[in-house]
Amino acid sequence: MKKSGIAVNRITAFVAIICIITSFNGCRNGARNDKDNVIVISWPSQPTTLNPVCGIPSTARVLVFEYTQKTLTRTDLRTLQEIPLLVKSLAEVSPDGKSFSYTLRDDVKWDDGSPLTVDDVIFTMKVTKCPLADDALVRSTYDNVKDIVKDPSNPKRFTMIAKDLYFNNKFIFNELYLIEKKHWDSAGTLDKITIPDMDDPKFDPSKYTGLADWMKGFNDGSNGHDPKKLCGLGAYAITDWVVNTSITLTRKNNWWGENDTSAYSRAYPAKIVVKIIPDDQSGYMALLNHSLDVDVWQFTDSYLKLKQSKDFNDHYYSGTTDQISCNLLFMNTKPEGKNNPPFFTDRKVRWAMSYLTPVDEMNSTIIKGLATRQVSFIQPLFKKFYNDTLKLIPYDVEKAKKLLDEAGWIDTDGDNIRDKVIDGKKVQLSFRLMYSATPTNKEYFLLIKDAMYKAGVDVVPDPVDQGELQTRASAHDFDMMLSAFSGIAYPDDPGQLFDTKNWANHGSNFTGFGNASTDSLIEQSNRQVDDDKRATLLKKLQAIVYDQQPIIYLYGIKRKVIISKKYENPGMYVERPGVMLNDLKLK
Repeated sequence: MKKSGIAVNRITAFVAIICIITSFNGCRNGARNDKDNVIVISWPSQPTTLNPVCGIPSTARVLVFEYTQKTLTRTDLRTLQEIPLLVKSLAEVSPDGKSFSYTLRDDVKWDDGSPLTVDDVIFTMKVTKCPLADDALVRSTYDNVKDIVKDPSNPKRFTMIAKDLYFNNKFIFNELYLIEKKHWDSAGTLDKITIPDMDDPKFDPSKYTGLADWMKGFNDGSNGHDPKKLCGLGAYAITDWVVNTSITLTRKNNWWGENDTSAYSRAYPAKIVVKIIPDDQSGYMALLNHSLDVDVWQFTDSYLKLKQSKDFNDHYYSGTTDQISCNLLFMNTKPEGKNNPPFFTDRKVRWAMSYLTPVDEMNSTIIKGLATRQVSFIQPLFKKFYNDTLKLIPYDVEKAKKLLDEAGWIDTDGDNIRDKVIDGKKVQLSFRLMYSATPTNKEYFLLIKDAMYKAGVDVVPDPVDQGELQTRASAHDFDMMLSAFSGIAYPDDPGQLFDTKNWANHGSNFTGFGNASTDSLIEQSNRQVDDDKRATLLKKLQAIVYDQQPIIYLYGIKRKVIISKKYENPGMYVERPGVMLNDLKLK
């Protein structure tokens, strides 16, 4: 699973795609539409950075990269099957399952006219795997890459050599956004450093002349915010970024893929404008005023209200799709420092919190039933992998009270808030719930606060912007956190959320869950390429996580997709971002 992001292999068995209009004919090439085709789409937050390697993954970043960057392979939104993009075919796999060979296409060129080379692929992997890179949340995805080796007889061909069997080996390039070596490292600073060097447990950057300074420069924030530096292989370039307001993507002239036949090389819009609209009411009014062309983030109440408007229905297609994501509550099981008392180090307390979370009420009152409950890091949609023996946890105040009593949290002073003596000091069971400051999240908070108070638990609001939430989550600076994870159409590497190293290195294991035994189980499941055997291991891990309750899983919310009727091919898809803006052609 990937965060906001954050995520490789997809299955074709699950194709829960809803298309209001299933017109995929289009043009057979990257034909352009007229200059009046300017698509305006709303998004609730801006990315923290648009550096293709560094920073924190987010849904906003994925949206922009969909049109400005390219990967070697990807999942087709329409079929959920893997397809080649910048390579001639999918991987040729060796008999031992550890070598994966690809041949680059001959026609792919960077914006400066230079051809895409194997050196660019190797360079991208080096930077991504470098311990000095500011990419801790995604670096572990490429841990199993041992090396990338050029074919001496064909300059366009290379082989990725894996360290071990890994279910994700065939799809490792799906989210590796390529960067140009010539553009970023014309002096060849990384030339004498190999990919295996980056994996050395004793890696010492001082051994490599200029590396530390080069990485410091590469990590610099300007490389993720200055439009002049945000180059990529996609059909669109970032031409303007007004902070917290909008990001403008403009179709390139003389782009290499103009005559390509792939749907992902179509570029009908002259511009794509991503408007940052964090509040529900503004997005709602923008649709009523017809100032948005596409929206996939409308809140449930507003969406249902819009559906009752004849004017809205006359101007927009709308529908819902399943969405590979989950809303959840992270509990900090390894608090660090005086700002985070040890509220959730005890399993009984964590279970009490789960019994006190009014999930069904949240679904019915806020989401209006447009969500599917789950209790695991794997969604029920993935029937082969989902552990269906795990029962949904009901709202049960009495069970919660009993568990809190057993854990020593008792109201000793009659103020209706439980307390406990910890290290000689009385501590009240009054914790901060951190959440991204949106109206809907505030509604969630109020329901949770009221529900937990009935058992003598005080929940304090801790609203922050999305960037601060991600930063503090990585720094383990929270008590409980309301957030969401988005995934892909195949059960991904659970190590991102649960491997202990991804807590130690401030990765995506925000809760601090895990031990040597669960790490071993994760490693076994990741090395298993047989789906049936991997499913058995994943079900066992799900049972352990369920038993320990470091995360309270809420539900996966259906995606509400709205597309202007001025377009002739408004497909709606399960896979993020849920639409293909590049394929929207004016009628």
